[in-house]
Amino acid sequence: MVRHIFGDHSFCNTKWCVFLENPLAKFSKLPYGKPLQNLELKKELDRIFIKKLSIQAQKLANLASTQTNENLNQMLATKAPKYKHYSASNSLSYRFSATLTVAQKIEGHRYVHEVHESMGLSPGNFTIKRATFMDKIRRKYSKLKKTRKYKRRIIELKSEKCNSNGIAEVLEGTTYESNIDIEDDITDQLEEIPTWKQITAEENFPIIVFDLETTGLSRQSDIAQIAAVTENENFSAYVMPSKKITPQASDITKLAFFDGQMYYDEVPVESSPPFEVFTNLIAFLSKFPSKPTLVGHNIKTFDCHILYNQLNKLKMWDEFCLYFNGFIDTRILFKSEYPGRQSYKQCDLVSDF
Repeated sequence: MVRHIFGDHSFCNTKWCVFLENPLAKFSKLPYGKPLQNLELKKELDRIFIKKLSIQAQKLANLASTQTNENLNQMLATKAPKYKHYSASNSLSYRFSATLTVAQKIEGHRYVHEVHESMGLSPGNFTIKRATFMDKIRRKYSKLKKTRKYKRRIIELKSEKCNSNGIAEVLEGTTYESNIDIEDDITDQLEEIPTWKQITAEENFPIIVFDLETTGLSRQSDIAQIAAVTENENFSAYVMPSKKITPQASDITKLAFFDGQMYYDEVPVESSPPFEVFTNLIAFLSKFPSKPTLVGHNIKTFDCHILYNQLNKLKMWDEFCLYFNGFIDTRILFKSEYPGRQSYKQCDLVSDF
């Protein structure tokens, strides 16, 4: 299996490996459908599979699922909920016995009136009716979960949840992540809002149009690429991110980062550490005789925050401010000059003007 994902199919079987019949096929679960290349990773996987997992091959060959166990654990919790202290009661063992939970798991809800009958008690017409109804729902739901339509819908709901979380993070910032309350560097909170500087139209300052590509849709994402251009100068660089590029961002930017290598549209490109990139960016800004102004479309709510967070994290924001005047959001300018338009998207403005 390790050799298979690294492109070596000499030990594969035609029953499960499509590459033996079609060498041009692509992997469905690997980045860009291509085999892995990292030799250190291959060595580590060989050690894990050959030395540890191969001796348990008979157990692993069953490919069993843990869903049944999780379902049983949930049923156990309903018989002895945490908010009731049954652990000190003699009834706990009965609650967990086969006549209760295991019986319900295997036999269904009818085990209740069967227990009553075995004890010489009346099973109760309402008990039988209720058990029959619950078992009917159980069989219907079990059959539904096996259908392709149900499984596809589960995947769609998961994708929708990821998208909604991404949108919420853009509006609210990160609300939950590992060690969120003990991080020393909190970039989305300012102790003091600096006073803004008004620039008159008569001032002659260079205009630099810039754009960012990021690892995600939240303001705490890393910069993956930064580009800036004037009439005679331009700057472009790919940045090595410290965070994984999300699938949603990769679909938009066509950027991916694996094993220390940046890819654009599946083609390897050269990337540099963040400190080196922003040092070069500051050097680019310092070449102008007067402080330039950075211009972008719809940058007020996203790009400006991303750029500030990245520079502040590197302790370079104060130095960066020495070489530029500020930001101009062209979306706000178009709203001011052309109010009432149906769309202020960049593509629509380009086609109209």
